[in-house]
Amino acid sequence: MEAAIYINTTSRTAHASLTARQAPSIEPRLQAHLKLTCYFFAEDDDPALLAGTPAFRVALKDVATPSGSVLALLSAPTATGSDNYEFEWSAIDSAALRSLVADLDSVPAMLEIEWTISSVIERVAIPVTIHNAWIRTADSAPDPAAEESDDWLTARALRFDEAQSLTDAQLTQALTNLGIRVTAGGYLEFTASTGDVFYIGLNSGTAPA
Repeated sequence: MEAAIYINTTSRTAHASLTARQAPSIEPRLQAHLKLTCYFFAEDDDPALLAGTPAFRVALKDVATPSGSVLALLSAPTATGSDNYEFEWSAIDSAALRSLVADLDSVPAMLEIEWTISSVIERVAIPVTIHNAWIRTADSAPDPAAEESDDWLTARALRFDEAQSLTDAQLTQALTNLGIRVTAGGYLEFTASTGDVFYIGLNSGTAPA
């Protein structure tokens, strides 16, 4: 996405164009490209580069917690034109931004453009809307041992990391899968990986001393 921002240095306001006074409409998508071309102009003058050597900060913030984590930040222009400054993100993304958007379609945010000349700090703030991404490449993989997956696994598999209540049929099947069974004659039968079969005699009733 690309957007032009015209900043009136006399009134400290941001506009969508040099003549129109409405606020810029900026609606970037999470993890998508965003380039802002910023024009600075004094009242009734044409856009021009700022005097001296200005320092910049362009920050995307949560409107609900302006003192919280910066969602995205550029501390210098990525390019300077004859009468403008470009600030470009190859992808608008951060852990804080993904957490803010979560599973919502979009969230409101605030874009603040700050410039400093000879220790004098000026800034303008612009409301923006961040849209969620359909495929969030930086999201962590789902945890297969969590919530529904964990319940599904417990209902269908023999666990070694937690206690289970197994029926006799489930115990018999689990032992059979391991190559172990109790014969009708009272022996514990093991089948080795070689195919050899071994028997251990079992006692019924009270265990021997």
